[in-house]
Amino acid sequence: MADHMKKQLSSDDFDAQKHVFDICSGGDVYNDLLEHRQKVQMLSEDTAINLKKNVYRNYTQFIDTSKEISYLEGEMYQLSHVLTEQKAIMSQMLEMSIGNKEASARNKDMPQSKDDQKRTIASLLDRVEGCSRITEVPGRYIVHDGDLVELDTDTFSEVQRVHAYLLNDSLVITTFVPNRRGPVRYKYQVLYELDSLAVVNVRDVGPVKNAFKILMFPDQRIYRADNSRTKRTWLDKLEEAKKTKAAADAHRRELAEQMSVESSDYNHKYDLGFLPLEAFDEEDDVTSPVVPVESTSMLKVEWLLELPEDLDMCIAQRNFEEATDLIIKTNTYLDSVPQSPALKEMRARVDHRVKQLTDVLTRELQVSPDRSLRGGPQVTRRAVTQLIRLGRATQACDLFLKNRSASIKQSLRQLRIEGATSMYITKLCGVFFHHIIETGKEFRFTFAENQGCFSAFVVWSKAELKTFANHFSRQALAKKTSLSTVAECVSIARSYCQQLSVIGLELLFALNSLLLRGIREALQYNKDQLIEASRHRNVDERWFPLNLKNRTAANTLIQDMHLLGFEDFNTLVYDECFVRISSSNVAFTKVLLTFLHDALKLYLPELYPDLVWTIKDVMDSHVHLMETAVTSDRFEDERHFIMKNVDYIFNRLLPLLEKKLKNVADRSLKELKELHKRHEEIMKKVLNLGALI
Repeated sequence: MADHMKKQLSSDDFDAQKHVFDICSGGDVYNDLLEHRQKVQMLSEDTAINLKKNVYRNYTQFIDTSKEISYLEGEMYQLSHVLTEQKAIMSQMLEMSIGNKEASARNKDMPQSKDDQKRTIASLLDRVEGCSRITEVPGRYIVHDGDLVELDTDTFSEVQRVHAYLLNDSLVITTFVPNRRGPVRYKYQVLYELDSLAVVNVRDVGPVKNAFKILMFPDQRIYRADNSRTKRTWLDKLEEAKKTKAAADAHRRELAEQMSVESSDYNHKYDLGFLPLEAFDEEDDVTSPVVPVESTSMLKVEWLLELPEDLDMCIAQRNFEEATDLIIKTNTYLDSVPQSPALKEMRARVDHRVKQLTDVLTRELQVSPDRSLRGGPQVTRRAVTQLIRLGRATQACDLFLKNRSASIKQSLRQLRIEGATSMYITKLCGVFFHHIIETGKEFRFTFAENQGCFSAFVVWSKAELKTFANHFSRQALAKKTSLSTVAECVSIARSYCQQLSVIGLELLFALNSLLLRGIREALQYNKDQLIEASRHRNVDERWFPLNLKNRTAANTLIQDMHLLGFEDFNTLVYDECFVRISSSNVAFTKVLLTFLHDALKLYLPELYPDLVWTIKDVMDSHVHLMETAVTSDRFEDERHFIMKNVDYIFNRLLPLLEKKLKNVADRSLKELKELHKRHEEIMKKVLNLGALI
């Protein structure tokens, strides 16, 4: 009967008025109308289900076709790239050929088609460094390009020579790569959207000729062309590109509005088709017939029958939020009703879709060579949030942290080692700790309801810090690195590490522990250097007061000593340019105070023994050299002056070292106090020599 009505309603010569008249002409009109009404409802339901299945089937075919198109697009891109290279080679060959110069010139003068312009966007990858994101935007192509000179907006002096690319929607400025290797000639500098810039002609006044101004709120740039013809070409091309883009944007807006209206009408009609399914419930008119309990139950869970198809469609359309909502709604309902074989089967079908959705979300977070890691941790929020809602918080946490690890590794790999070590360390610390802070903020936002995952974040942070420390040590704690460089780099790393407190993370103790071995090796190396330098200076020492020859040099030395903490060094200077101690002791004082100044920047309680024994060994070595000199017959006449230097070491320099170290370490420094016994021993030896004389 249903098939007969379906054929009748779908026939070409169907007459609605005649059909209704035939129904009403019967005996029991009310029951006949009710019966036909139910049949129409069933037919409408079957039609809606078939329509949804057809939509899903067509969409699946569309997805498969899109994959094939994407694959073919990649093949066409490679083919286009090869053809572009071959075209460039042939053009070069024609230019080199004497007989084909005119033909080559004619080919160059021919206007380039729009398809050719679109293909040339791929050439940016070969010629411009760092422009991959520019070429990823579909529909972009090069309109015009050429060399320009950037001028200072105030002085109109030359800043740099640039190469500009005018695209159909933006202006790209690149700089020339010095000492280039391979086909890359330029380096990406900046991109300006055509919507947000204005072009202003600059009059030829004084030294400024053939220039035009680019205004981008709140900044502005001035560029100079080689000649007036080139300038006019740039102005015309920029104006034409802006107009073309404005027209294209207006056309797209009109299409979007038209499609929105049509979509609204379609949705309205589509919803009306489903109204009969819910038009008769308990709140209907009392004159409506009573629907059996079984039918009412079926109407209430009608959405369950369509759920698998709905989930498949949401997953295929990558509508993860709606798919998750449906799954949560289904689980809530199934947990609230008695289990039956039919519902158990439905739960199994839903669980299968849950696994499919979880796999898709997992692939969204996995790291692969063809997936970009730019954009920060916020780009993972969508997939992570849906996994958490599906009860996969632990898996989401693990995938999120692995994704961030890959992003940090990629960012550190892109850093170039150039300039001073401290400059590179500043960049390294800035990149690393910025990633940690951004990850922590996103983690706290996303996993706010999953407190158990925060321990995983702390463990991950310590593991990443260990990787950073290894990278840091290879540059800042390398062998033969001066202690001043080590102190500066470690101070930079510690200051950046303290910034982690903004996300409630304290890892300074872990960083100090990881760098402890490298710092000890640096102290040992610099100690050996101090001892060796002291020996060389004492070999050439003649033991007479240091003569700085002028007052300016003396004041400079006093100022340097004051900066190192020797505030009363001026008491050792007399007659404007003479110092009461030898040149070797002046140099020894300066390098030892500099060493202690840098070492105290690195101070940790664990480094106290190393630091104290380093100072003790250096002082022991220097005192031994002075003891050898004062007891030698070679310097018998200078013995009195040498003893003044010995007294200076023990009465002025050593107490100063003890004071500076005690202020930081807050200890009694028993190890250094033992050095004072050496002073008494040297004095006894000198007195014995005097008695013998």
